[in-house]
Amino acid sequence: MKASTKPTIYLIDGLNFIRTFLYGNGSVNEENLTAELISWLDELGSDKLYGSEFRLFLDGSFRNVGPIKTPCVNTTFTEEYSADDLIIEQAEFYKSSLKRTVVVTSDRELAQKIKDIGIKTLSCSKFFNAFYN
Repeated sequence: MKASTKPTIYLIDGLNFIRTFLYGNGSVNEENLTAELISWLDELGSDKLYGSEFRLFLDGSFRNVGPIKTPCVNTTFTEEYSADDLIIEQAEFYKSSLKRTVVVTSDRELAQKIKDIGIKTLSCSKFFNAFYN
């Protein structure tokens, strides 16, 4: 897949990304995988996707996953809300603001709701494979 390198706001369904794509080996816990994902996204935003922002949404309360705010990544723990609800809210806001936005999720129901708003979606594996060397 050829991916655009234009500055974009990526809204990422964090636990969906980790559990459906990265979690293959049960010996690595979610906190470590989350920290690795944040680090990879920050490097991606500093290099291949310079000027892009990554908004990572994680269901549940705060967990120690390392830095949750980096130059390119802003991590939100959703507390009493669902990550899906916050992603939809943000997608609607960025759509109305005419900001170039992509939602990264492998959740089919969420992806359909986002497409109905008029925002592009990428599955977690397509996003990862488009930029991982």
